[in-house]
Amino acid sequence: MALSAGRSTLCNIAHFNGRGLMYSGLLRRFGGGLRTGWASPRRVRFWLLVLIILYTLLGFFALPWIIQYLAVNSAEKDFGRELRIEVVQANPFTLTLQIDGVELDDTDNRQLLGWDRLFIDLAWSSLVNRTWTFQTIRLDKPIILEERFASGETRLSRLASESSDTAPAENKPDSLPALRINDLRVEGGILRFADNLQDPAAGDANQPKQVSLALQNVLVSVKDLTLQKNTRFPLRLDGQLAEGGKLAFDGTLQLLPTTALEGSARIDELALKQAEPYLRQFADVRLGSGTLNLSGQIHKNAQQPFAFQGSAGVDSLSIRGASNDELLIGWQGLQTEQLDLGIKEKQLETATITIDGLSGRVVIHEDQTTNFGQLVAKPPANAEDNDNAARTDEKVTPFSITIESIELTDGTLRFADYSLPLPFSTSIHTLNGQISTLNSTSDQPARVDLEGQVAEYGLARVEGAVDVWHPSRASNLQLTFRNLQIPEYSPYTVDFAGRKIAGGTMDLDLDYTVKSRQLDGQNNLVLHDLKLGEKMASSDAMDLPLDLAIALLQDSDGVIDLNLPVTGNVGDPEFDFNQVIRQALGDAITSVITAPFSFLANLVGAGSENLGQVEFAKGRTDLLPPQRERIAKLREALNQRPALALELAGPFSRNFDGPALQREKAIETLRQRLAGADREVADPSLTAESNQSIVETMFSSYYPETDLEAVQTRFTEKQNESSDGAGLDALAYRNHLAERVIAAQSITDAELEAIANARASAVRDALVDPNADASIATDRVRLLDPKEIGSADGERIAMKVGITAD
Repeated sequence: MALSAGRSTLCNIAHFNGRGLMYSGLLRRFGGGLRTGWASPRRVRFWLLVLIILYTLLGFFALPWIIQYLAVNSAEKDFGRELRIEVVQANPFTLTLQIDGVELDDTDNRQLLGWDRLFIDLAWSSLVNRTWTFQTIRLDKPIILEERFASGETRLSRLASESSDTAPAENKPDSLPALRINDLRVEGGILRFADNLQDPAAGDANQPKQVSLALQNVLVSVKDLTLQKNTRFPLRLDGQLAEGGKLAFDGTLQLLPTTALEGSARIDELALKQAEPYLRQFADVRLGSGTLNLSGQIHKNAQQPFAFQGSAGVDSLSIRGASNDELLIGWQGLQTEQLDLGIKEKQLETATITIDGLSGRVVIHEDQTTNFGQLVAKPPANAEDNDNAARTDEKVTPFSITIESIELTDGTLRFADYSLPLPFSTSIHTLNGQISTLNSTSDQPARVDLEGQVAEYGLARVEGAVDVWHPSRASNLQLTFRNLQIPEYSPYTVDFAGRKIAGGTMDLDLDYTVKSRQLDGQNNLVLHDLKLGEKMASSDAMDLPLDLAIALLQDSDGVIDLNLPVTGNVGDPEFDFNQVIRQALGDAITSVITAPFSFLANLVGAGSENLGQVEFAKGRTDLLPPQRERIAKLREALNQRPALALELAGPFSRNFDGPALQREKAIETLRQRLAGADREVADPSLTAESNQSIVETMFSSYYPETDLEAVQTRFTEKQNESSDGAGLDALAYRNHLAERVIAAQSITDAELEAIANARASAVRDALVDPNADASIATDRVRLLDPKEIGSADGERIAMKVGITAD
């Protein structure tokens, strides 16, 4: 038994050992399989290589395609706008992304924004520190084409509202992601803004006038940008306006928790003419010239919406009447060393303002209106009701303005008062003086003390007090003129009396007092030793007994003293002159002809419009609509004056008309070449891609010694820093060819004289048009030889119309 048990035990042990050996063998085989299978170094290297290849393919090829696909489709589906992307490039190893040639159109297929190149360099540290860290973000030549419509809506605000509508509320993040940009740079940016303004001169308020502003060469440089709270980072901005002026800012910017901006800002030589359309909303004036210079510190934070402290100046300002182009006010230089503006406080304060070379023109018309009062633009029909409603709903705190004083040096002021029995006009030069503190929150009027010179020995003084902010409430001015030589004003007396003034001097005291909108004027005219001169032939002169009048009015000292009271309401003046003077001289004054075309304009209710000038565009002979209207008024006036005839000498200028004629000749040559190639084009373009080969042929014919390949090389540059390829800037190349082809055209004197004669003929034909409401006889319009003008200012060349007796 024991033996049997021992055998059984040995058998069990042997069986166990056998299984153990079997399991051990299996383990050895499995381990060997692992060492020679998946876990082998060779297999690991293989799969790593596969992963790297997949990563490379996804990064270099799939990711750019996905970005472009999602962007284009999102723009189309979510916003209904077309997005075009030229190329997207990504580098998964350097974590860089480049997007070139982006253009986004608005719903009306007009371009809204775009850029040439966007380069983004993401740092590898972003994967570790949980902060989106960008080494560089560079945007080259971005362009934004913004427009504000008459409704107040803009293209970008419309896009933003659609973006907010399409984004689900639950997807909005509770907080902004951690972000850091070491170097953010925008170069060569362009911002073009079109504004649809109501044109006060237009009869239809539903047809706004569009004006455009362009900010170009925009540079934005930001260092170490972050979204951390209470963290500021350097910001630099530069740009220039297309119509003139440079803008610059150098300071710091904070984004969170509220926007804060602080730094130095400059505006250099900003052309104020760009603001003319906005000024026209309030006054019927034209900005002929003027530049703004500004330098100082800007502050903006949670407590202060905007504040500025610095200096300001406006140079070479010229403000003219829009209808007659007469100078209203201007100066050579205006400067203040300290200007403090605070939006929170609604306060503007300046140190003394110095104005050098002030020039102005003040006219009091026969009906007591002034040239400045007639410039106020009429508001829309419902504007006053809206203003009243706004004032009823809420009380707006007015802006406080304080000007320490105004100093004038070497000014010139032209003054005319046609409400006097004898029309008076003079020019004051070497005007100097001071106007005391102007404060909009005080009832205290500003003191005025000015003195100037009239002619060689005349004196002019302006003294008194003016409530600048409410001049009709309480103002008093005394204008004193001494020792004015009366013979200088003989043209006025000849027109209405047919006599010259041989000698004498004049003193004039004009005392204007306004209180509660009521004007009380006491004007005193004193003539010393007045002597009438020879009779002058004048068809409009009245037979007035001036010798008897002088004998009755002149005292023993040879003085004639006339007191001329002027009273009435400032808004609607009705003045009561001495009845005898009104009957004897009032009617005669209305018949004075100081300027024939101004007189003709008054006949047809054209105001002070210059009917003696017709303007033409460069190289053109057709009459533009404003000129046709002017000729129609002139024709109407000439029908009321049948004894008058006109003399027309067509103008031309080689510098003005030559470039336009050269362009026309070049385009005509292109049209002929296209016709020879069986390509009839009504309005061919020298820069069109389809015409490039023909233009190149034209270029070679004009410049046979110039190699086209060499010209193309000038407009060829590398596409990017990492590429050996080069690309031709085809548009710049075609523009260059077009400019050279145009410059090669020769213009003869005969061609210039022909265009001048055509201009004169166009005016004559419009005047004698038998289909017009009131044409004039052909023999009343005489064509003279063409007149060459040395240079023409602006975009128009003017033909001066001569007038003579028939």
